[in-house]
Amino acid sequence: MKDLGKWQLISMLSQGLAMLLGMVETFLVIRILNVGEWGLVQLAVSIGGALGIYQHLGLVSASTREISSAKKDEDIFKIFITSSVVRYFVTLPIAVGLFFGAGKISQNLYHTLDLILPLKIYAVALVFQGVQGILNSVISGTKRFKHLFIYQVVIAFVNILIFIPFVYFFKVPGYFYAFLTFNIISSISLAVIAFKPLKGKIVMPTKKEFKNLFKEIFSISIAIYVVKILYTNWEKLGNNLLGLSNAPEVVAMYAFALLYAKKLMTISDSITTVNIPVFSERFVNDFKEFKNSFSKNFNKIFSAIILVGTSVSYFAPTLIRILVGGNKYDQAIPLIAPMVFAIVLYSFVNIINSSVLIPAKMAKSMIGSYIFLIIGTGLSYLVLKNMMDVSLAFSWSMVAGSGLCLFFMIFWIKKRMKFLFFNIDHWVILVQSLAISLLCNVDDFWVKMVVLFPLFGLLIWGLFEAGFVKKSDLKSLFGKLSLLTGKNKK
Repeated sequence: MKDLGKWQLISMLSQGLAMLLGMVETFLVIRILNVGEWGLVQLAVSIGGALGIYQHLGLVSASTREISSAKKDEDIFKIFITSSVVRYFVTLPIAVGLFFGAGKISQNLYHTLDLILPLKIYAVALVFQGVQGILNSVISGTKRFKHLFIYQVVIAFVNILIFIPFVYFFKVPGYFYAFLTFNIISSISLAVIAFKPLKGKIVMPTKKEFKNLFKEIFSISIAIYVVKILYTNWEKLGNNLLGLSNAPEVVAMYAFALLYAKKLMTISDSITTVNIPVFSERFVNDFKEFKNSFSKNFNKIFSAIILVGTSVSYFAPTLIRILVGGNKYDQAIPLIAPMVFAIVLYSFVNIINSSVLIPAKMAKSMIGSYIFLIIGTGLSYLVLKNMMDVSLAFSWSMVAGSGLCLFFMIFWIKKRMKFLFFNIDHWVILVQSLAISLLCNVDDFWVKMVVLFPLFGLLIWGLFEAGFVKKSDLKSLFGKLSLLTGKNKK
C-alpha cells in the first residue's frame, strides 16, 4: 500500500467499468419494462433493501481491519466464521420474516398483490447476500486487490447475461429470479477466490477465540452498522414515502433520477476500498502524515467528483434519451440536478467517514452526522412539499440532508481533532458546480455547447486556483495510466 494513488486509480477504473456494464444492464431492463413495471420493481427493491440493510452490522469494514492485521493465515478463517455467525443471527430472521410477511406488506401497506412474489424471492436472495460482504473482506483484508477488481468486472458482465433474458421472458418476476440467480453465483465465486489461497490453513475458532474475536469485531462494527442503517433508509426514504400515496409512475420517475445520480457513488465507493486500511495505519503510526496525505488526496478526489457530477447533470437530457431510447423518462429530468448534487455531497461524506472517522474511531461523531442526514432531509421535505411537486421537493430535501451531514462531520473533526481540510474554496466551488448543474433543465443541446467551454473552463480554473489540482498531478495521473496500459511492474 505504498502507492495510495495507484490503488485508488485501479479501483476507480475497475469499478467504473463494472458500473458501465451495470448501466447497460439497467437501461436494457428499462427498455424492456414499461414505466409501471419498472416502478413496481423499484418499490420491491426498496422494501427489501430497507429490511436487508439490518443484516449489515458493520461487519465488512470491521472484518477487513481484523483480517489485515491477522498474524497467522489460520486466523483469517476464524475471523470469517465469527463474522458470518454474527451476521446470520440477524439475516435469517429478516429473510424468514420478509418471506412470510410478503403478503401482508403487499396487501395491507401498498395495496397491490403484484409485490408478493418479488418480495418472497428477495427474501431468499438475502440468505445468499449475507455472506458476500464477509467474503469481500477476506479478499481485501489479505490485500488481494487485483483479484477483487477483476472479479468486479467479470461479475458485472455475468449480471447482464443473467438479467436480460429473465426480464425479457418473465418481466417483473423475471427480474427477481435473475436477482436470486446472480446472488447465488456471486456467493460461490467469492468463496472460491477468498479461500483458494488458504487451502490447508482453514481452522475453526475455539469457543474462547470466538468470544475474543466477537468483542474485537463488534466493538468496531456497531457504529458502522448504525450509520449504514441511517444511510440506507435515507436513500430508500423517497421511494417508500412516494409509494404510499402516489402511482407507480411517480415512484418510477423519482427512482430513475436517483438511479442515474447514484452512479456517481462508484468514485467514492472505489476510494473507500483502499482508504480504510491505508489511513487506519497512518492514523496510528504518524498523525501528521495522516493529515497531510489525507488533505492532498481528498482535494484531488473532490475535484474529480465535482467535474464528473457537474458533467452528468449538465448533459442529462441528452444522455438519458440515448440510454432509454426515447423520452419516456423526460419527467425525471427536473429531478436530476438536485439528485446528482445530493449524491455529490454524500460522496464527500462517504470518503471522510472511511478515511477519517473510522480510522480515528470517532463513533459518536459518525452516528451524529448521519442522524443530521435523516433529520435534515425529513424537515426539509415537510417545508418544501407544499411549495413544489412532491418528487422535486424530496430531491431538494436530499440535498439539504446530505449538506447538513457534511457540515457537521467537518465541524466535529475540526473540534475534536484540530484538523480542518474543507475550507471556503470548497464551498465556493460546490456552489459554482450546482449553478452549472441546474442548466440540465435547458433542453437546447446547441445552446449548451456554446456556453460549455466558458462554464467548465471557469470551474476547472477554480480548482487549479484553489490548489486542489496541479500540473504535476496531471502528469502523475497520465504516468500511472501509462503503466497500467503497458507492462506490469511490481
